Amino acid sequence: MIVVAAIVFALVLLTLIRYRRRDETYPHGRSKAPIAESLYALFLAVVAAALVTLTFRTEDRIDPVSGHPDVRIRVTAFEWQWRFDYPSGKFVLGTTRHEPTLVVPVRERVEIELTSRDVIHSFWIASERFKRDAFPNRVTRFDLLFDRIGTHLGRCAEFCGLRHTNMNFYVRVVPRAEFRRLTAAG
Repeated sequence: MIVVAAIVFALVLLTLIRYRRRDETYPHGRSKAPIAESLYALFLAVVAAALVTLTFRTEDRIDPVSGHPDVRIRVTAFEWQWRFDYPSGKFVLGTTRHEPTLVVPVRERVEIELTSRDVIHSFWIASERFKRDAFPNRVTRFDLLFDRIGTHLGRCAEFCGLRHTNMNFYVRVVPRAEFRRLTAAG
């Protein structure tokens, strides 16, 4: 980013110095190099198309969802908290005094079904460098795989209202047996 910014600033500065007005004549409305300008515009369009294509290819490569996850967990965001629903029927609901904890098994593929009840929220686990938006009336599916046992802090990364900063949660990665025990209904 710094290199690109330096190149752009250098080109702008070079242009300002090279083409500064030295007398009182004003440029004409017509270009003296329509072919060069057309080629430049075509070049910019090709660069933009290439960047869009590469972006979609990268996102498709990163975002595939496994057809056979080990666990499916439904995550619902709402102003200003989280709800985690497990396959057993057990759920964890955050309150203003209690930040919820999402429990997941270590080294197993977890499919998250993310949605929002009200406005756009964002499911963000900074230590995993992972973020997905939660939209109202739409389910976003993605897979997570945690390699190590431990606890991660999660947050809403989308300004969603006045108490947005209170919208935290924890992700607790545990062995499979402990996951079954902690998420069992009853």
